[in-house]
Amino acid sequence: MTRHVSFVWWAAFVAALILCPAWAFADGAAVPVKCLWMGLAPHSEPVMEDALRVIKEKYPSVQVTPTENLDDLKIENLKNYDVLFLVQMKVENGNPPDFVKQGIVDFLKNGGGLVVTHFAIANVQEWRDSIDIFGAMWVNGKSTHGPYHEFRVDLADDTHPIVKGVRPFMTNDELYLNLLMRPDMRIIMTANEERAGHTVAEPMLATHYFYNARCVYFALGHDVKSTQAGEYDKILVQSIEWAACRR
Repeated sequence: MTRHVSFVWWAAFVAALILCPAWAFADGAAVPVKCLWMGLAPHSEPVMEDALRVIKEKYPSVQVTPTENLDDLKIENLKNYDVLFLVQMKVENGNPPDFVKQGIVDFLKNGGGLVVTHFAIANVQEWRDSIDIFGAMWVNGKSTHGPYHEFRVDLADDTHPIVKGVRPFMTNDELYLNLLMRPDMRIIMTANEERAGHTVAEPMLATHYFYNARCVYFALGHDVKSTQAGEYDKILVQSIEWAACRR
């Protein structure tokens, strides 16, 4: 590892310690992570009901409040939560209202965490700053995906706390290709795509920091079947916990 890369990771670690109090890392924290879950139906399909049910039944460490009301993204409401989880924001012309943009930025500046999944990066393309916040962006004419199909998701970095106890798994989903991504993303899971005679490991799970806030992008979750893969719920929950400094 070069001195430059070592410095980058060390700086990120120090920043995380400054932002996240030591108690947040303790096992068995009594207070569940309060998570505002924005969106239930990407692609106009009710996708996340099963995942929400499983989280409620099996993961008491996370308390999820689902909503589709953009007014809930005002900072006056967001400040009541530890993590914002984005499935989809229903916005016109790919551009959220200014109060949504400012609410998310202020929330992250003030220590909130962020988890973004699948389609959430695709319907905000006119919000140019979203690439810095979400870590990834779908770009029309560049980003794409092949037919919905079964593929394997592999661990690229098995040392990250989000994937503790997670194994490679098979899923049925859209495999996003050629996303615009921040160059400093830490890639944790990938899926192979065969293109023009060579194999490309496309990022499926990655993390970054925004104003020292912990942020996660998880590329999976097209439909109900996609959310039923064996490790899916665990990755969602452990992403929320990590974004809240509980891992």
